[in-house]
Amino acid sequence: MAIIRIYKYLIDVDGTTEVIYRYSVPNLESLNVQYNTPISPMPLPEEDADENILVKIEGNSASIDIDWTLANYEYTTGNSHFQQWRSDNDDGETLKPVTDDARGKFNPVGDTGYPITFTDMDEPTSNPARQIYMFREFFESKSLENDYLITIEDDATGYGAPSKPTKWYGSISQMSFAISGSSPIVWRARIQFFVGNVITVFDSDSPESPNSLSAVHKTGTVDGNAWGNRDVIKVRFKDPSSFGATDVNKATISYKLDGKLQWANVKYDIATTVADGANDKLTKIEGGSDDEFYVVYLPPYTEGIRGADNYGGATNGATNTLTSGGLFNTSTYVGAAYTLTADKIYDVKVHFGNTSGEGGLSEVSVKTS
Repeated sequence: MAIIRIYKYLIDVDGTTEVIYRYSVPNLESLNVQYNTPISPMPLPEEDADENILVKIEGNSASIDIDWTLANYEYTTGNSHFQQWRSDNDDGETLKPVTDDARGKFNPVGDTGYPITFTDMDEPTSNPARQIYMFREFFESKSLENDYLITIEDDATGYGAPSKPTKWYGSISQMSFAISGSSPIVWRARIQFFVGNVITVFDSDSPESPNSLSAVHKTGTVDGNAWGNRDVIKVRFKDPSSFGATDVNKATISYKLDGKLQWANVKYDIATTVADGANDKLTKIEGGSDDEFYVVYLPPYTEGIRGADNYGGATNGATNTLTSGGLFNTSTYVGAAYTLTADKIYDVKVHFGNTSGEGGLSEVSVKTS
């Protein structure tokens, strides 16, 4: 039997603790997934139906409606429909973003080492009235930074398995709970969910676009250091005009072959001052032609959000990781798993982020020789 779960992600009031609330839908009545492709017909005069012109000027959308019943159930440990996970629970579990999404969506299920461990929330929730309170208190969308996920798990061995469920990211647009005189003890619940990303033009706390972004193709000896005969793209950029009001900053570097759809992504924590440089923080160069620039070389040792294998210390023989000062070690370039294609245009984009969300994008293109 399929298991439908609703997740809500947020940053706690301390500004650093990640929290995920999870609700497992019981007593399902219906699940409706609807994809919409708005197209307007424009029939031509004196032409038959085959010559009708279909005009598409809007993008596609998707919505999910879930209907179920709330009922009394015996509350026992491990039997609650409402559960949570916190990053400060000292069990060593770390939440990671979706690896193929440059927006860094949270990922509580699906990858190696997942799922993370959820525990029952403190409040007993056997009573339907209490369940309604829990939805209002913990699942109502109260901030633009709240992120939601709906998953479906079944007994399949491929997509749909608990380790790789069907997933939709988006936001809850409506929650409704109803009871009638003809059935005074059964509450009917309904959630309307839109697939997509919540943004706002008024989110002034997010960083602005990186300044002075540039990319140049280099081969053989790179910046005075021999990287074998590898081709690399040197990407450099400066701080934005404003990081926003939040000090926790990250930089995401994405690149792809021009004309392709799939982006390769690497995400680094950054140190905004040289004094804060460390082997797990990308740091600005001090002095020389790259003074005050962050410098990244593509392709990195491994691709993937957060670029963990590109942090300080050798990994599988690689020494092109960050030094103790947060700079790229260009003395050697060992064991890189990715190469560039000659005589091709690569698109590169960079944006900063903080706990308030993603900042503005800067983009550039470079051609390999």
